[in-house]
Formats: sequence, C-alpha cells, structure tokens
Amino acid sequence: MGERKMVTLNITGMTCVACSNRIEKVLNKMDGVEANVNLAMEKATVQYDPAKQSIVDIQAKIEHLGYGVATEKVTLDIESMTCAACAAGIEKGLARMEGGQRVN
Repeated sequence: MGERKMVTLNITGMTCVACSNRIEKVLNKMDGVEANVNLAMEKATVQYDPAKQSIVDIQAKIEHLGYGVATEKVTLDIESMTCAACAAGIEKGLARMEGGQRVN
C-alpha cells in the first residue's frame, strides 16, 4: 500500500444525520478509503490511497449519491513570466495536479 493522502471536502445538500451517515458508509466501502462525515460542519475528512482511488473518484461517488462537493477558486499571482511559453508551462503543471479542474 502506498502513502495515504488526506483531504477535507465541503459537502452540500446534507439535511440530516441520515445524509451524512449515507455518504460516510458509501465512501468507507470504497477500496483504500476511510471517511468521517460531519453534518454540522458540512465536511467530509477523507484518507485515501491514491494508488486505489483518486479525489475525482471520491467526489464522483458523493455526487452520484445526490450531494455536491463545493470547490474553491484559487487565484495565484505569478511573477517573472516573460513569454507565452512560461504561462503554458505553468498551466500544464497545475493541470496535472490532482483535484485541479480548470487552469488558465
């Protein structure tokens, strides 16, 4: 087993304990995943083995259950870029990062 990663996901659409229990139960059935879902905080803390599951797989499972995973927008100011190739290289590198959905 490889090194495990941990992520906290903001879950939308949970209205009761049954919702959080359902998400937690389904995530914990995924190979290589351990999850704890907190209804009051509207968050899921997930430890996973990236060799077995990706964060995209976990998010898709939550969405398949009818809930949402809130994403955050991050804006980075990058200095010392001198040409279009600089920007293209940075975009390509960021796009390869797990969880990165749109980079420009």
